[in-house]
Amino acid sequence: MRIMNKYTTVVTSALVVGSMALTNCAGLKADKVAKNQELTIKPSPLELHGDSVIFNANAKLPAKLMKEGYTYDLDVQFNPSNGEPIEAGTISFVGNDFAGSEAPAEMNERLAFAYNEEIGNGQLEFLGRVSKEGSEKTTETNKGTFAAVPGDVKGVITTSRLAAPTFMAVYADHGYNTGEEYEPQYVDFYFLKNSAALRYSEKNGEMGKKLKNYVSEKNPTKTVTITGSHSPEGPTDINTKLANQRPAAVEKYYDQLQSKYRYSSEEKPQFVTKPVVENWSAFRDLLTASDKFTDAEKDEILSIVNGAGDFVSKELKLQSLSSYKKMLRYVYPPLRNAKAEILKLKEKKEPAVIYDLAKKMANGQEGLEALSNEELLFAAAELTPSLDEKKAIYETVLRKGENAVAYNNLGAVMFEMAKKEEGDKQIEMIKAAVPHFESAAKMGADAAAEASANLAGAHLMLGDLNAAEAALANANSSSASVTAATNAVKGYAAIRAGKYDEAINYLSSAGNDADVLYNKALAYTLKASKDMSGDYSQAAAALKEAKDANDSAKVNYLAAIVAARQGDAAALTTALTAAIAKDSAYAEKAVTDLEFVNFKDAVMAASK
Repeated sequence: MRIMNKYTTVVTSALVVGSMALTNCAGLKADKVAKNQELTIKPSPLELHGDSVIFNANAKLPAKLMKEGYTYDLDVQFNPSNGEPIEAGTISFVGNDFAGSEAPAEMNERLAFAYNEEIGNGQLEFLGRVSKEGSEKTTETNKGTFAAVPGDVKGVITTSRLAAPTFMAVYADHGYNTGEEYEPQYVDFYFLKNSAALRYSEKNGEMGKKLKNYVSEKNPTKTVTITGSHSPEGPTDINTKLANQRPAAVEKYYDQLQSKYRYSSEEKPQFVTKPVVENWSAFRDLLTASDKFTDAEKDEILSIVNGAGDFVSKELKLQSLSSYKKMLRYVYPPLRNAKAEILKLKEKKEPAVIYDLAKKMANGQEGLEALSNEELLFAAAELTPSLDEKKAIYETVLRKGENAVAYNNLGAVMFEMAKKEEGDKQIEMIKAAVPHFESAAKMGADAAAEASANLAGAHLMLGDLNAAEAALANANSSSASVTAATNAVKGYAAIRAGKYDEAINYLSSAGNDADVLYNKALAYTLKASKDMSGDYSQAAAALKEAKDANDSAKVNYLAAIVAARQGDAAALTTALTAAIAKDSAYAEKAVTDLEFVNFKDAVMAASK
């Protein structure tokens, strides 16, 4: 065997390991075929992508060796250290296709076999068979047993399994508005027919007292919008006048109250008056809601209101109906009104006060009524960087009752805490977060997408890729954080499936998490390997980005792999030395890693 580079194994015959009994096959000598064949395998060592090892096998025979009527088959298999041999495919030379040709007989085949970690290392083996058309007799090389490829590197490169399971904490929105908010207050005043005078009974009635109390308290108010309307009877000019004068009367009374309670000009709200003239909408609503009319009467009235004609002509038609007196009593009076909508500035606690109360509630020093859920969620999300305090505040919300946002965000805090741990402790913390995400996902839209994205990351870390992908189906959201988290999981899954272009696409839209950037660099590395392009420039650029985010042991180990693939022994040693300094386990791994099969001295130098 002659090693041309990492990706090429050329085998020139010496298929024989031990004695090889070769006999003539009616004119075509199997030993002559075997001694003169060349077999090129790319890549070598073999490499795992997805769940399969795929490689190119190029077999070449000298010109004029093959004869008509004969077939030479080369069966290829992978013989693992654990388990039975796995068929990879067959390369067939049909004599009729090559007989008499001045050019060498050459066949290219894309061969593959399924792989999993349990089968361990192994090597390619093959068996040559010569057969003649019309004859059942077949002559095989090596007494009918498979022989190892002479000089073949034993094992399979499994760099694709270095993908890092990624989980990113996704928080649901706390729902608290930190800006100015206004609460609408409503006051309605009613007028007599053809009148715009605000009566004493109205000023001292329920609505009048409500307005007087509101103004006396000097509530911060942005605007007061007063809408005036009229009942249908009367000419257009009178109706228009009433619709304008009635809100003006209410504004005047409001202003009198402000003077009484000594409002400054800065304290006074903006007034907006709106007349509603000759509009049937309120009439229809009152009629429809009334229980004083039969269905037949309502149909009769509405047929006129919804029919042809102007406002005045419709009113004249209504006067001819037997139900008109009831309209005058039950429908018309409420239409003679002025309705005021007062936008009161909502009172809010200062953030420092919210934070202090939230901590006291979490410690049991304040009752659960001291803050609303939104205020507590805001305190946890925005007012403290401490994960312990966030956790305690979210737990306080849940003591008040079930809350989807609190469930999800409590789990997300536990995710962030788990990021700081390793091994079994990290896994236990992730497991503890899962029930919170499940509770949030079941409760509905408030945090369902975020919870599903978190569940996908949790299942991925717990080794259940199928459950992770199932959770992604419910993580539909336009939220940037949800998109990033789901794309991180999709990118990992795509690497595991050997779909590197897809992985790069997902990971490029998954944010700047250190593991995301590492996986993207790995995807670029594996893409160049699978495509056999030999161009690792994109992988190197992605590695720099990953190293800037986190100069970790695994990033440096991947840099050593890229250096090996580029044939740079010095860069390999530098990167591997850095990886081992951060995690000594990489020293042992590098010694057996087939990525470095041609760089034993560089590996030894890094391991010192």
